[in-house]
Amino acid sequence: RGRRMPDSNARVVAATAVALGAAACVLASRWARCVLRRRASVELLYFNISGLGEPIRLALTLAGQPFVDRRVSFDEFQQLKPTLRFGQVPCLVVDGVELFQSAAILRYVGQAFDPSGTLYPRRDLALASKVDALMDQVADMLVGRKVYKYKSRFGFPDALFTPELTQTVERTWRDETLPRHLGFFIRCLAESPTGWLAGTRAPTVADLLLACVLRTDVANAAPLPQSLLAFVDAVYSLPAVKAFKQAEEAAR
Repeated sequence: RGRRMPDSNARVVAATAVALGAAACVLASRWARCVLRRRASVELLYFNISGLGEPIRLALTLAGQPFVDRRVSFDEFQQLKPTLRFGQVPCLVVDGVELFQSAAILRYVGQAFDPSGTLYPRRDLALASKVDALMDQVADMLVGRKVYKYKSRFGFPDALFTPELTQTVERTWRDETLPRHLGFFIRCLAESPTGWLAGTRAPTVADLLLACVLRTDVANAAPLPQSLLAFVDAVYSLPAVKAFKQAEEAAR
């Protein structure tokens, strides 16, 4: 008759098997992402401006993922609009599958193409939630501006927004709402041990989104505080980002 394995040894064997299984799952996941990165056909559809396409371009660049940067004119967009889900860009096409909404696309890029797992920390649910919240906060900051710029999208008839009302809403957003929201981000950066919004060792997609918005939408509306100027400079000083912007400028 065979000898029965002591309970302590059985527990060690079981724990080892679980650990090996978990490690195998991690390796398989990484292998799958590497295969996806090598084989995926990726195309970004957006206008020839920074806007909401810029953080996606930077995320793909930092992830090392080659992509077709398809920039369309307004006339081309009007022809494409009926074929696009939600009738909007950016649209990221991965192996023929169309993805929409900038924050959702950024999360996808971070999870599918970034081998370091830094752009979107999918293995740390609390940290991933923090990144999501930061991106939502960027969207909240811009709501007032979008309301007076894209009235019909929010259900407001053009006749409702007289020139005087539009100026009032714009001034209120610029002078009251915007500074309050910028204060939230200034505090995040001041409390961060790394200089990135979520305290990560490298920028996440939330950093890219905020930096791009600050560099365009916000900078065009009001002067930026020094701490936010330094933050934007930190993002655009990243070697891969600098190389991308230099190539972009050379192609103009």
